[in-house]
Amino acid sequence: MSQADNISQPLTRGELTAKAIRQAIVRIEKGRPKVVEPGRKLSIQSVAVEAGVSRATIHNNHPGLAERIREAGNKAVRAQRDEKNIELKELRNKYAVLRKEYLDTRNLCQDMASELAALVSENQRLRAIAENEKVVGFPPKKSG
Repeated sequence: MSQADNISQPLTRGELTAKAIRQAIVRIEKGRPKVVEPGRKLSIQSVAVEAGVSRATIHNNHPGLAERIREAGNKAVRAQRDEKNIELKELRNKYAVLRKEYLDTRNLCQDMASELAALVSENQRLRAIAENEKVVGFPPKKSG
C-alpha cells in the first residue's frame, strides 16, 4: 500500500480509539491532561477517562497499549520507591551520626559529673579543715 492510499482511506474506529489512547497516555505523562486532574498518576483508569473510553476497551481491544500503561506506571512507582529508599538511607546515616554524637556527649557529661562530685568532695574536705579552730591560715604576701 502506498502513502497515497493511506491518506485517502479514513481511519477505522479501532485506529481512532488507539490514537486517542496513545494521545491520552502522552498527555498524562507530560502532566497536561485535558480531562483528568493534572498530577494524576498514569493508570489504565486515568487513561480511559482521559481518552473517553472504558477500561475494558483498553484491556480487550488494545492489550499492547494496556501493557505500555502498566510498564510506565511501574517505572513511576519504582522511581518513587528508589527515591524514598535513597532518602531513607540518608536519614539513617544522619541518625547514626547524631546517635554517635549523643553517646559521646552523654559519656562526656558522665565524666564531668564524676569530676564535679570529686571536686565537691574535695571542697568540703578543705572547707572542714579551714573551719577547724586548730588551723591557722597563712598571712597574705606583701608585695613590694
